[in-house]
Amino acid sequence: MDLLRLPLIVLKDVFKNMEFREQFLISSMSKRARSILKLTSVKFDFLFIFEYDFFINWSQWPSYLSKTALIAPELCIGGEKMRMSVNSDGIILSGKLARKHLPLIAHLLDTLGKPTFSVQFHDPTEPASVLKFMKAINKRKESIESFKYYSPETSSELVPRILDECTEVTDCIYINILLPKDFVYTPPRPFKAKELHVRGGINWIHPESFVNCANIIVLASHDPKQTAQCWSSFLNKWMGSDTRLQKLWFNFFQRSDMKSITEALNNLGTLRKLDRYWIEVKRMDGMEFFIDYRYVYIAIYTKQAYLEKLKEDEEGENLR
Repeated sequence: MDLLRLPLIVLKDVFKNMEFREQFLISSMSKRARSILKLTSVKFDFLFIFEYDFFINWSQWPSYLSKTALIAPELCIGGEKMRMSVNSDGIILSGKLARKHLPLIAHLLDTLGKPTFSVQFHDPTEPASVLKFMKAINKRKESIESFKYYSPETSSELVPRILDECTEVTDCIYINILLPKDFVYTPPRPFKAKELHVRGGINWIHPESFVNCANIIVLASHDPKQTAQCWSSFLNKWMGSDTRLQKLWFNFFQRSDMKSITEALNNLGTLRKLDRYWIEVKRMDGMEFFIDYRYVYIAIYTKQAYLEKLKEDEEGENLR
């Protein structure tokens, strides 16, 4: 029996009970199959992972290649012939085939309407490949929830252009690359992301560029140029701006860095120690901030974020 000849209302129930890999293979059969799938499929959350191979996962916990994986017959997708591994969690394009990821992604996005997705780039993905992918997605006006970029190498000149393409990411930007000490960056527009994780210095992070960001987390690499004056300048810019930033978190590699930011905190206003870890800061303009000061990190909260954290901690204690 030709499955695609069933009435649409029946097909909708049939597809609802199918694994996604079955839906995907059906979508490659014909244009009519793709049209029907677009009308009947539920919304999916994808995770695209770039490393030696290219992975597309649609389960919460990706298992790159499970024992139940099957090798799909050669498919023609977006004019490209490709053979891939498909399992209950996702799709794998191995080796040289990984370079054909854009036609495959376009096929999924065209077939499934408006799925949500996140993307991770790991070594040895080249910066040029990261930029090409982000430009292609933004050209389609698709929405990326989370962008993560890991690289052991010092960043290339393409990093500012990659960051330009990240301004539309909605939830989280995570950048774990070794930025040069003199790295300077000014975005073309404010970032939409609610959370930013970066490794390295903070000279390039301008609070006004992250007006939608509630949390900034910095894994601060040691930089002798990052003096107390630098920290004071950055913290005063944030505290005097109209940003939505609620929490600023710094992890440090060396105690000398802690000393620099401690000196900067002393210049922010009147400090009052609340307990072993918490310090209250009252500024001349009346603003209040709360500092969680530990051995390896410092977290600075607005009053609202501080009260919310106390409430969460109290609820956590009650559940024990």
